[in-house]
Amino acid sequence: MITRLLLLTLAITGVAGVAYAQSTSTTLSPSMALAGGQRHNVAITDEYGFHYDGKGDRLDAAGHIIAPPHTPPGARVLQH
Repeated sequence: MITRLLLLTLAITGVAGVAYAQSTSTTLSPSMALAGGQRHNVAITDEYGFHYDGKGDRLDAAGHIIAPPHTPPGARVLQH
């Protein structure tokens, strides 16, 4: 009984994941091509209007990856 319930739960989870992946791929911006150093698809737009690709990298308005902030070693860090 528990094995059947576990298998049913796994099957439903897998089907839901496939359905989500298919619906997400159809809502991506078709005008941005994937390639290294070129434009990336916008997968998510947050509540502030920032765009992110499927890997979580933040994108600029042209679809290029914005480098994460970097503080060099020994630099003063602002603390609040």
